Order: sequence, then C-alpha cells, then structure tokens
Amino acid sequence: MSFKDIIVYVDGTEASRARDRFAVSLAKAQDAHLVGVAFAPRALLPLYGADVAFADMSGVLDGVKAQGEEALARFRMCASKAGIIVQDRLMQGTSEEFPHDFAADARLVDLTILGQPRDGDPLVGQYALVERCLFASGRPVMIAPAAPADSRLDGTIVAAWDGSAEAARAFSDALAFLKAAKRVVLVVCVQDGRGEGAEPPIDPMIGHLARHGVRVEVAKVPESEGADIGRLLLLRAKDLQADMIVMGAFHHSRWREFILGGVTLTMLEEANIPLFMAH
Repeated sequence: MSFKDIIVYVDGTEASRARDRFAVSLAKAQDAHLVGVAFAPRALLPLYGADVAFADMSGVLDGVKAQGEEALARFRMCASKAGIIVQDRLMQGTSEEFPHDFAADARLVDLTILGQPRDGDPLVGQYALVERCLFASGRPVMIAPAAPADSRLDGTIVAAWDGSAEAARAFSDALAFLKAAKRVVLVVCVQDGRGEGAEPPIDPMIGHLARHGVRVEVAKVPESEGADIGRLLLLRAKDLQADMIVMGAFHHSRWREFILGGVTLTMLEEANIPLFMAH
C-alpha cells in the first residue's frame, strides 16, 4: 500500500521534536497529507484531588492547553521549513478518552506515527495509546524512537517472520517500504532442539514477497528456552545495520489496555530505529 495520509501525535516533550522531523520527512517522501494531533485535558481532578480549588485547576488546565498549542506551533514550523503544508488539531477530553478518540481519527488515514511510550507526555496513557491504535484503528503504526539513529527507510529493513497473521498483515501494510528498500532480511527465530517442521513457512513467504517485487535474504536466529526474543531481534537488527524493523504486534492473548509484555514491549521500549507494526 502507499501512504497518502499520515497522522502523528505531538506533545511538548523533547522526544516529540525528533518525531516531528521524522513525520514531516516521511510525509514529504511519500507525498502524503500530514495531520498533527496534540492533546489538552478538560479536567485533571483524578491527578490533583477533589479538594483543588476551581480557580487553581483552571490555571493548570490553561497552562497544559498552552503547551499543546506550542507543540503544534513547533510542528507547523518544522513542516514549513521542509516546504510542506500540514493540518493540525488540538484534541480535548479526558486522559482516558484520548487513546480512543485518537484511534478513531487514525482509522481515516493510512499510517499512524507515535513515539516510544516511556518518553511521552505523562498526562496521556502512552502504552494505552499505542495499544488502542494497533487494536482499534485498523491501520499500521510506526513507532519513532526518541533518539533515532542516522538511518534511511529505503536502506536495510528487517522483517520479523514468525508465521503469525499479525506478521503477515505487517508485511502487507509495509510493502511500500519493502519495495523501496535496498535490502530486506527476513529474520526467523528458531528454537533449539526442534526440527525444521517447527519453523514458520519461510519459502512460501519468500515467494509471496518476490511476486510483489521484494527480494529477501533469510537470517535464522537460534532461540534458547527462556530467551528474550525481542532482544535477540534487536541484536540481529543491529548486526545487520538495519534502518527499520517490520513486525506483527500482540499476537499472544493479552488483557488489552492493562498488560503489555513479551516481544512487543521490549521492542517498544528499547528499539533505536523505527518500528513498523500491525495487528
């Protein structure tokens, strides 16, 4: 698929500055319409306590709103310097509602760009935002690292293949990047002591991607019992000097919005290159 419209979450954190640049650069490369969304809560009572005076609360809310407006102004300036026109929106509501409202807007575009959850604005449930966009938008999500390495999205891409429906969906959604890449490496984790029959179907996926004009290499990563697959994948991506990782997300059953774990959490927190994820 091509990306003709992209939405990005912006906030007042330092990490968001890198995300602004990443989103603007990607939109320019894809000739895509770009929308920036910031958040300003209408109430902070759950955080400050019911005994806070209304006047004090009003001042705090005005300050937080001003921070959101400043983040959008910075986003517009970044886009202007790159010579592209963007749309921006200050979304208001409660912190609990925001991930749902943002994901609803994400349904109307081709790609969502978010930051790494641990580096986001504490007023927003960052992990809930990522998870809601993956589960409820029906669109892929690109995670822009807080301190990105000097990478090119048309360079080397690692495609993590485990045979799951989520990985297959991610590959399909990322075809525009896979086709443009100079090198695509299909990384497959193989458990020690198991025969080839335990591996996901590798050759059929190679053939499928080839029919879409994507030639891939295969790298098998030995996986011992109890190993952290996320860290194994990140180490292999580093060895390959990868510029991006494409992977499925949350294909194990989880208590949505309450528990993040396993490979997805490791990748979200520790990757220093963009992650293209789909569910």
